[in-house]
Amino acid sequence: MTKLNISNAIIADAIQQDLFNQLNKVELVWLNDAIKLLIDTEDKINNLLDLSVVVKRTFTSSVYLNDTHFSAYSTSEIIRVLLIKVALNGLSSPEQAQLLKQYYRSADELEKIAWLKGLSYFDEFGVAVNTAMSASRCNSINEFSALAINNDYAAKHFPELNFNQLVLKSLFSGLDIGCMSNLPSRLNVKLTNMCFSFAVEQALAFRIPPASIWLAVIPEDLDDENTPLLSKYLTYFFQQDDQHKKQIMWFVEHHQLTNKIIRQINN
Repeated sequence: MTKLNISNAIIADAIQQDLFNQLNKVELVWLNDAIKLLIDTEDKINNLLDLSVVVKRTFTSSVYLNDTHFSAYSTSEIIRVLLIKVALNGLSSPEQAQLLKQYYRSADELEKIAWLKGLSYFDEFGVAVNTAMSASRCNSINEFSALAINNDYAAKHFPELNFNQLVLKSLFSGLDIGCMSNLPSRLNVKLTNMCFSFAVEQALAFRIPPASIWLAVIPEDLDDENTPLLSKYLTYFFQQDDQHKKQIMWFVEHHQLTNKIIRQINN
């Protein structure tokens, strides 16, 4: 049986062992050939794109990696992310940033989703952060979710403004920001007021935002305009549905709000 022929400095031994155990011989041979090509070639981006486009029809085995980073990946996503990792090896940071930018711009939706999911794995130092921030403005909910949900790249590398916009767009798209990785570490005054103002706007338009919006609101960070409105809109949303009721009960307890507010919510 063919084994993977690649340094564990590029792809960890545990991942290689999982692939060896779960891929068939034809798939292993193809992957070995692809790895050798990406290591040896002078035209990494074009060879990477050529390989990436045929991954889905080349790999039919169902692969599960014990590495928790890959726990929600399809087989095609795993292979595409690993190929990107190999292609980046040996390049300078500017060269890596350029390759990742070119790949994203040339990829189809499924390839972009794999790229977005894999950012924290192959871009530890955030060389592609500008491309990722541009990707956050995409119109595809599937692509956007791949970046915003269960992905710690934005929390690690996005500036405050861009992270705040990611949270707000997630809420606007109806996503559960409770599934945003490391959200508590990125809470800030501007985000609190953006999210609370959004909740007010939604109420005035007779719409209901995701109940997880309260995870991004810190009462003491509310500005002079929003602070007097807190009790009113906690009470309003508490009465709208069970999700908001549960989240607001947590919010009141977590932030140790006054008995006055608690009484208003419960009345």
